[in-house]
This record gives sequence, C-alpha cells and structure tokens, in this order.
Amino acid sequence: MSEPRPFKIWNSDRTVKKGIVAASLEDLLRKGKGLLGIPVAEEVTAVLEEDGTEISDEDYFAFIRHNTTIMLLRLGQKWLPVGTDFGDDEVDNINSNMELSDRQKQLISGLQKNITRIITLSNDDLQVIVDMNVAVLAHLLQDTENFAKSIQEACQRHLDERTQTAEAMDLLRLYHTARQTSPYVEDTGPKRQKHAHT
Repeated sequence: MSEPRPFKIWNSDRTVKKGIVAASLEDLLRKGKGLLGIPVAEEVTAVLEEDGTEISDEDYFAFIRHNTTIMLLRLGQKWLPVGTDFGDDEVDNINSNMELSDRQKQLISGLQKNITRIITLSNDDLQVIVDMNVAVLAHLLQDTENFAKSIQEACQRHLDERTQTAEAMDLLRLYHTARQTSPYVEDTGPKRQKHAHT
C-alpha cells in the first residue's frame, strides 16, 4: 500500500465538502462514504470533480495529485459542470423548456451511442449541433462542457471541409463546361501529335 495522501471529498451537488487522507482508492471510498453519510454497503463511483473523469482502479488513483478534489457519485447521480447544479426536478424543467425537436432528440441519442456518426450527418444536422448551447449539449450528452465543445468543433470542421469540397467541385464543373462550350479552348493537342510527320 502506498503512503496516505490528502484529498478533498465532495458529494454530487457540491454542498458537502470534507478533507480526507487515503492510501488507496478502496480506502478513500470507505472513508469518503462515512464522511458523506453514505451506507458502507452502497456502491459509489469516484470521479475527478474538475471534469468528471472516473477513477476506475488503483493504478490511476496512484497518479492523482495531493489535495485533488474527488466527487463520490451514488447510483443514478451524474457529474455536472460547476454552475449547472441541475436537480432531478430541474432536469425535467430544462428538458421541457428546451422544447427539443424530434430530430434533435434523434441526433443526441445517436451521438450517445456512437460519436463517429458525425461524419454521416447532413449539413443541416451538423449546423443544429453547432448552434446548440454548450451547457445544454453537455447535459444531454451527460458529459463535460469541454467534451460538448469538442463535438461542436468537430461538426464545424466537417461542415467547413464539405463547403470547401463543394466549392472545388463547382469550380471543376465550371471549367469543364467552359472547355466544352468555348471556341477558344481546343482539346486536340495530343491527338495532333499522333499524326505529325517525322
């Protein structure tokens, strides 16, 4: 067992904060549950308070810095960014107030299952995601705002690339049309060389 290190333990809504010294993840979970009034037998998940990264094993725990703030999540609780503070009732209100279209719900559901679906989305769908409020998108994806921003940036890049490709294709079509219709553009040079006298 490694040397005990100091940490800060928070509950999911950041209303209870305690100092703790733990030598292992198991030790931290046991002591943390006691400090936060969580039954010893109850399953909890330890995550980094700053971004919600799950501390899944002792190896990762060993690399966490002294005095890092760790959040213990009980069953059904989710990490949310600072300032979000959505309670269960507030989540329902947010969902109803956002008035998401069926298409938006389908998009978010699809991204939750497979984030690479971005490349198959239409330009309109990509724009929908780019235009969404970052905090709302993070909440719907049940992830961090940084992750939501990265999703929006990926969608914007994909849109930009498609626009550039479309513009290049338009130029090629214009050039091709010009070659076919212009009396000044001849396309017989290589053929003439075949019949040139030596």
